[in-house]
Amino acid sequence: MKHNYLLLSSFLLVIGGVLFTSNASGPASNGNRATNAPGDGATKCTSCHTGGSFGDVSIDLTLTDGNGAEVSEYAPGEVYSISLNVSSSMGTPSGFGFQAIAITDVDDTPVNSFSNAGSGVQLSTSSSRQYAEHNGPSASGAFSFDWTAPSAGTGAVTFYMGANAVNANGNNGGDNAVLVEVSFAEMADTTDTNSNQPPAGLFAISPQETGIQVFPNPVQDIVQLKGITNNQLVEVYSIKGELMLSETVKASTMNLARLESGVFILRSEGKVGRFIKL
Repeated sequence: MKHNYLLLSSFLLVIGGVLFTSNASGPASNGNRATNAPGDGATKCTSCHTGGSFGDVSIDLTLTDGNGAEVSEYAPGEVYSISLNVSSSMGTPSGFGFQAIAITDVDDTPVNSFSNAGSGVQLSTSSSRQYAEHNGPSASGAFSFDWTAPSAGTGAVTFYMGANAVNANGNNGGDNAVLVEVSFAEMADTTDTNSNQPPAGLFAISPQETGIQVFPNPVQDIVQLKGITNNQLVEVYSIKGELMLSETVKASTMNLARLESGVFILRSEGKVGRFIKL
């Protein structure tokens, strides 16, 4: 699920000497934690990094699963790819930076499961808390890394992030910054607590049952299905295993307008796919 949060006065983050200048190589790598997450302390220095001419700073976060589908909630233990883009509404900043941490909502525990840092990203640890952050000012503001979801029963996880658009003049003036919080719920448990068996309609998906690609994803109404032949029966299930739709697909096109918003699974002749309905 894509989240785009603009800079508001109530979320002004001015990270004095944290996201850039003396910490251009990454704040946590220098012992500074600037996400405003629970337990991060008062290291955001809200009187600095102001006065810039770059307008509103925004962070665009996308969490995608192993099939390349954007998700709004996580499956325990699954590895997800995170794409994070920092941008500004005005001007041409000399660079962008960020810092992010994942924290459980139930007890403010850091998840500490970032991996596979992309270009311009480093994984740093400060006070036993893992952070993904820039390792130098990025001209594009595009960053990527992986995250392994925690074990079942953890509950919602919130990503706390700070980002900055700077003029690279060597001090804190003339910059703009933002603080953002983005939460992802844990996917609902589909176990029947009375018999400890899957509810009626839920089926097991083996690693071999793949092959249906959905475009676009997330979807609003009409989708194109790759991996489906003409006049092939396609079933749509909720993540609880409820059969929602069943129809013979023609021209690899399917109308999903009647579905409510949520995460769904397609199944047809031993192949499966997953999509999000907006």
